[in-house]
Amino acid sequence: MPGLYSSATSQQPMASLGVRPATYSSTSVHEQDSGLDWAGQIVDKHMLEDRSYPDLSELLQVPSHDYPTASGLSEYDYPSHSVHGVGLSSLAQVRETKHTPLPPELVERFAHMQCNCNMGLFPEINRAWLTIDSDIFVWNYEDSGDLAYFDGLNETILSVALVRPKPDIFQSHIQFLLCLATPIDIVLLGVSFTSSRAGGAAEEPYAEMHLLPDPLFTIPSDNTYVTDIAASGNGRVFMAAKDGCLYELFYQAEDGWFTRKCRKINHSHSKLSFLVPSFLNFSFLEDDALVQIAIDDTRNILYTRSEKGTLQVFDLGSDGLGMSRVASVSQQTAVYNASLIVRTIDKSNFKPIVHVAAVTSEESANIHLVAVTHTGVRLYFSTSHFYSQQREPYTLSLVHVRLPPGFCASAAVPRPSHVHMAHYKNGALLLASSLTEEEDVLHTMSGDAFPFQRHLLETQSTTRLYGRAWALGEAPVPAPPRGSGYTPPELQRPDPPSIVTQHVQAPRRFITLTRQGSHLIDLLRPVEQLRHLLEASGGADAEAVKAFFTLHKDAQACASALILACSKAAADQQVSEWASRAFFMYGSEPRMVFPTATADVQQQQQPGLQPTNLLGAGAFSSPTVANTSIGTPGLSTRGFQPPQASTPVPGQYAGAQGFQQVGTPAATPTHGLMGPEVQFSGKHNGLYLYFYRILGSVWDGRLVSEVAYQNRQGQPALCLNSSRNADELGWYVEQLRALRDFLDKNQQYTICTVTPDRSVLPRNLQQRVIGFMRPDVSLASTNHMDQVQQQLQTKYQVEAQALEKRSLLNLHALVARTCEALGLWKILCDHQFHILVSALPPNVQDQLRMQVFCDFVVNGKELSNKLILCLISRYLGDNATTDAVSDRLRDVCPSLYSHNDAVASKASEVLQISKSVQNKHEKEAMLQESLQRYKEISTQLNLPLICQQFEEVHFFGGVVDICLTAALKRDPQGLALHFYKNGEPPEDAQGMEAFRARVDCYRAITDMLHNLLSVCLQHPQAPSVPAAPGPPPAPDYNRLTPTQAEQQMEKTLQMALKSDDELFHTVLYDWLLDMQLTDKLLEIRSAYVESYLKRSVSHQADNLQLLDMLWKFYEKSQQYIAAARILTKLAERHGSDVNLKRRVEYLSRAAICAKSADLRSTAGNEGEFLHELEEKIEVARLQTQIVDALSAKEHMRSSTMLEVIGRLNAQLFDITQLYGEFAEPFQLPECKLAIVHCAGHVDSVLIEMLWREIIEEEMKKTVGRSTETVMTTLSNRLVALGRIYASSDRFFPLEFLVRLLEQRCCQLSADAALVVNTLLAAGVHLPALLGTYDKLYRAKDPWWQSSRKPLHLLTVITKLLALFVDAPNAVAHQERRKFIAMCLDVVTAYLVDLQTMSASADTDAGALVRSFRALHAQLDRML
Repeated sequence: MPGLYSSATSQQPMASLGVRPATYSSTSVHEQDSGLDWAGQIVDKHMLEDRSYPDLSELLQVPSHDYPTASGLSEYDYPSHSVHGVGLSSLAQVRETKHTPLPPELVERFAHMQCNCNMGLFPEINRAWLTIDSDIFVWNYEDSGDLAYFDGLNETILSVALVRPKPDIFQSHIQFLLCLATPIDIVLLGVSFTSSRAGGAAEEPYAEMHLLPDPLFTIPSDNTYVTDIAASGNGRVFMAAKDGCLYELFYQAEDGWFTRKCRKINHSHSKLSFLVPSFLNFSFLEDDALVQIAIDDTRNILYTRSEKGTLQVFDLGSDGLGMSRVASVSQQTAVYNASLIVRTIDKSNFKPIVHVAAVTSEESANIHLVAVTHTGVRLYFSTSHFYSQQREPYTLSLVHVRLPPGFCASAAVPRPSHVHMAHYKNGALLLASSLTEEEDVLHTMSGDAFPFQRHLLETQSTTRLYGRAWALGEAPVPAPPRGSGYTPPELQRPDPPSIVTQHVQAPRRFITLTRQGSHLIDLLRPVEQLRHLLEASGGADAEAVKAFFTLHKDAQACASALILACSKAAADQQVSEWASRAFFMYGSEPRMVFPTATADVQQQQQPGLQPTNLLGAGAFSSPTVANTSIGTPGLSTRGFQPPQASTPVPGQYAGAQGFQQVGTPAATPTHGLMGPEVQFSGKHNGLYLYFYRILGSVWDGRLVSEVAYQNRQGQPALCLNSSRNADELGWYVEQLRALRDFLDKNQQYTICTVTPDRSVLPRNLQQRVIGFMRPDVSLASTNHMDQVQQQLQTKYQVEAQALEKRSLLNLHALVARTCEALGLWKILCDHQFHILVSALPPNVQDQLRMQVFCDFVVNGKELSNKLILCLISRYLGDNATTDAVSDRLRDVCPSLYSHNDAVASKASEVLQISKSVQNKHEKEAMLQESLQRYKEISTQLNLPLICQQFEEVHFFGGVVDICLTAALKRDPQGLALHFYKNGEPPEDAQGMEAFRARVDCYRAITDMLHNLLSVCLQHPQAPSVPAAPGPPPAPDYNRLTPTQAEQQMEKTLQMALKSDDELFHTVLYDWLLDMQLTDKLLEIRSAYVESYLKRSVSHQADNLQLLDMLWKFYEKSQQYIAAARILTKLAERHGSDVNLKRRVEYLSRAAICAKSADLRSTAGNEGEFLHELEEKIEVARLQTQIVDALSAKEHMRSSTMLEVIGRLNAQLFDITQLYGEFAEPFQLPECKLAIVHCAGHVDSVLIEMLWREIIEEEMKKTVGRSTETVMTTLSNRLVALGRIYASSDRFFPLEFLVRLLEQRCCQLSADAALVVNTLLAAGVHLPALLGTYDKLYRAKDPWWQSSRKPLHLLTVITKLLALFVDAPNAVAHQERRKFIAMCLDVVTAYLVDLQTMSASADTDAGALVRSFRALHAQLDRML
């Protein structure tokens, strides 16, 4: 599901239910995203235009607080709709909506009046009040109902005020306080309300009023005559008194140490004034009573007006709880300063001041106070420097004088006069002017009809009141959804003009209270004026309606018309149709604007605003120099500074090449070469403008805000919550759906069907454009250029319509996407948004914290997916069905939550339910159902997540099934296998994409097998330290034991191997190799194994593991010759990854494989191959011998020696190389002997030399040791060598060895039998050994005489014969008699020689004679 999508692409969808977005072509996705982005940037442009309205100080053209200005002297300051041929003389500015008489009960009360009566308004609760002597009556001024009264006072009521109570003082049912001042007491009464009337259908917050019978507080007035009472927003109550002092009625919940619950504080005197008697204070005060208080709660400033016109400024502190007087201006000073600003006006017009009103920061950042005189002149004041960072007031400077209508010489309306009452708020001024003593006329002035102007233009109207105005007030406007049409708070801008918020706010309603009752007057905005014109004209075909579009400019008028056209109210059906018709009739058409060479000249000739073009330009404007400036084509990035007059055109569009967009008139003319400029229609701009105004600051506002709360541990923490609640979001959705329905209904009109045909454009278009745009053309060619311009205008009209069509299509998509985004957001708010968001990962929460709504709509599909995931996951976590929420998501945001998403949600729901099912068959059925649902949308599954959920319920077969199904559906044409078999060429992008898609599916299977393998390798019952103290944790019955995991792994592996997906087999084999499960791989009986191994080896020729696998596979499959050849290749490979020992093993294994082959069915060359293998084995063993010999030479160990050994391990050498490069240079006689023997090289001299070297080397090793040790070491070595070579007389020179060894024994005086025993142990036959000794004796070598041991050989022979006598079996039975006979013969000969020697008295000879005789006797007996 979109939101559940998880793929390798940049847009990762929801992860937990396992769906990812459908695979669209990259071109279509890019076009859709770029279209939304384009539309979003146009909305940004209109947003900046809508926020470009000037501050009040800018409208008044006041550059600084010390440069005052004036206005009202020009006829254009109060333009009339009846002039200049506009045709709007009947356009009403105000409308009297209702006149309600006083309640009849009150009229009777006037007959009983004794002292005083007064009347006023409580607009905040829709009430009017009347005091007659000591009684007060309050009623609903709209219907004269709900009359309430209080008659618990004994003195005449002087002043009345309704104030909001301070927080946490009174009970919650007390919503307001009614403050009543009499000459004796000041009383606070509690006021409560019921929210709806009995039997009434409409919900009204202040339907029925209740006055508490007992006062909450009563304090003495101390003879203070209170003239006016006002309250600040935080509940402070201030009182103006006739003694010229400003008092505060202070109240609190409990008495303090030195204060009472309720007391009166004088803020006009010092803190020590209580030391002076009150009658003295009164005597010294100037007689200037305070008559009015005005409070600015946005700046915490209080203003007072005295009876003589003195204005005072009090600073309430940054928190609104302080009080200090900072400035005071007398009426005389104000009049003098005003006369300096406007010298042509009589000073009497500037006094007296009859009314003051605070100008809040919501209206202006620089103007703080406005005062109204009896002639309707407005005096604007500031309390600080303009745009100063210092918020505290410190002065009161007159910065502007605004004269009322009638002061212009050509004015057609009379001036206001005898103004005795006024009301000013947010740019609207009401003046109650006396016609007679019994009748007033109401003047109304407002600038709502002329927004976005650079100086203040106002309409004015007069309304006759049948009676004298007792009170003026403004009814509260219901608060719109937060953000609608308003600028974000961080911009610190005043509230926008009413035209920006007219779609969401009701018109401003003013109440005039006379003796006849209440008069309700609505200040009409453009949308009400348009409705009035349509109803009065009976349709859109009227000059007045057309003039309305001319007056307000087509874009602004179209935006106003859309409010009516999109209305769903039944009563507005006819008006809606008329407004739609007017929208299309007067909304203009897209066009190309061609700047002419004479444009600059014409502009220079018209430096000022002329009456003829006052409305022709589409709006009233200040006199300026209008020059042309052309913007650049193309779209900027988000946050760009767009042109202020038209919509950007994407440069990448084919039909927009060379086009530009209409820019804002600049200060200097531009003479460069420019192309045609695209100017969209008023319908286009009105639609975009209305779309933005519906959203307002929501468009670029944050999605969430951080809210402080206390966690379970009582610690302060922050959580993310939606910046808009569900009700507000519902309003936005309702408005946008109405706009979407309008676009759908009127698609044939809003979206032009003309397509650009570039074939109709002249080929020399660019040259012709440049030609007529040159500024230095002669006047003679002007007509020709106009003709060219007209021709090109016609040609380019098609292009302009095509561009507008594309832009409106993008807007339609943006409106639809915004509806879905808001609908999704509302659903999230309905499901405890802060809890859902807390389940998101921290990085996603950070992303959400920084996300603005426009980016969420245009580029937030991934984030939407994650939010949907949280919502669905919460249902699944609560084991709740997802049907209802899925249906709602499908209905609200189908592009974010599609049919596949719903299927995935249901599948996940079934899967979650299966976890709690105990019956095995039911659980299996549910798992299969979940699997089948997932398989329906397998192309969009988030397989890792789905597989994880299947693993949790041990549904391992489902993992294999869903992954293989998904792989097949994502690559139905088998492009991945083709790509794989062709060597994975990088230029095959389509094949590579399919290959990656399949591998992603297979990876989920291998990950599951890896998890099972990890469990298999765990030690059962392995002890571990508990994570925390306490009882042991509960056993996890869902956890597999190693045995169970092994069984499941084997079962799953066998199921996976049944697949005929060759590419999957490849991935599976890779995983087996990575996990060192080579035995498992070799056990597989599949046709894909051999091809996999062969391809792997071909791509990784140096991979030893793969080569090992290949020969083992061949061996197991009884392809012995192939295995032998792979083994031979391994043995002969160069490199250090295989040592010599392993090479020998490879050769030996190869020989075994070759011998195992059926030679009868093989060719002769394979027999030759076996012979070659055997020879290689023999040579390799010689090489091993050399390595061992070199390693044994401790005295020769060095880097060179290690390098040589490394060479011998890195490859196999032939026999010649072994002898010449290693055995000979390093003096290895044994190795040389072995090489000569292996080569069959017979050289007796060389062989004898080698044996001598061997013997000498062995003896050198034992130099300095005992004779026994030396001879034993030598004997052991000779025995080892003799067993190798004794069978070959050519390589074992027995006679040479006996002579040499016996000589060494003589030299060392060793045991005479040592050599004999050594040679017999080496395998020399006893007869051959006896013959050798006999031969040596008879040779009579003089060496024995020179060494003084002439009988040594005979002594050794006696030892040899004694050995035979003791062990006759040393000679074979068939040769024994012959050998005995030979022994008798040689013994007889030795006795003859010894007898000769004994005659010479040689004692050794005598002993030998006795020994030989004894042996002779024993040998005779053996015959």
